[in-house]
Amino acid sequence: MLRVGGNVRVFITGITGPVGSFLADYLLTLPEIEVHAFKRWRSDTRPIEHLRGRIVLHEGDIEDPFSVQRAVEQAAPDRIYHLAAQSYPSESWNAPITTMRTNVEGTINLLEAVRRHAPQARVHIAGSSAEYGRVQPEDVPIVETHPLRPLSPYGVSKAAAELTGLQYHDSYGLPVIVTRSFNHVGPRQGDRCSIQTFCRQMAAIEAGQQEPVMFVGNLEPCRDFTHMSDVARALWMLLEHGQPGQVYNLGSGQAIRIGDIVTLVREQGRVPIAIQVDPARLRPVDEPILLGDTHKLRAATGWEPRIDMTSIVAELLEYWRTRIINSHQ
Repeated sequence: MLRVGGNVRVFITGITGPVGSFLADYLLTLPEIEVHAFKRWRSDTRPIEHLRGRIVLHEGDIEDPFSVQRAVEQAAPDRIYHLAAQSYPSESWNAPITTMRTNVEGTINLLEAVRRHAPQARVHIAGSSAEYGRVQPEDVPIVETHPLRPLSPYGVSKAAAELTGLQYHDSYGLPVIVTRSFNHVGPRQGDRCSIQTFCRQMAAIEAGQQEPVMFVGNLEPCRDFTHMSDVARALWMLLEHGQPGQVYNLGSGQAIRIGDIVTLVREQGRVPIAIQVDPARLRPVDEPILLGDTHKLRAATGWEPRIDMTSIVAELLEYWRTRIINSHQ
């Protein structure tokens, strides 16, 4: 804790995203934390309505260096979490230039603002397991020293953002820490993530709003999923105890086949369904397995995930049932 007799100021970009809102929720349970957040003026604020009056909001656009500079100067933060991003690999195929601008130029805008106005602040840059790309079975679980060979424009953008953060650490001494995050999941996420899509469809089928067929993409990839609440704890612990200039995998340390998630959703659903592959849901290329070795993170922080996949599916089914019911009242 840096401020004698005052609060530690934490600045979060991407506050309306699921990780940002869960991180703010967690930080507000801690003593002597003042949360400042940066949000795009046109972002949907429903995920943060419960935070109104409890955090300080700064508006702008991560692609606008002037609004980023102004927000960092006003917030005068001690800790910074850079979560603002175009965060959907599937969308990056349709909008590669937008993805690069948001994820790479946005990171540069933030780091330039930090360099000028908050050079002592500890900065977290959110990278992604998509940076690893295709990994051979003998290289799983993936360690942080594994070569980066991203297979999507999104993965490339995250690799560039990570390298930019490390360059600012080496060139300017900014205390930057990078995570390569594996899949995060929880409420408030929207329905582009595979688990969300499955749970939303099941809830719609139960409500009679969709025929009893769940449409899916490739069910063979294996992914490492961590609940947003566990991610929030890990991010705080890592920025407090991690080593600047280092990269840390952030994940549960366990991988599950996408098809097995579908099985869990079917088992917890209230009506029988069929499964059908939708060609529109198939990507040009999919990494067969993304599973991270998280020993480095755990050694630095003592963090362990608490929420398993069965509990995640149960929570998300209830979340989508409630959303669907409320949307038709």
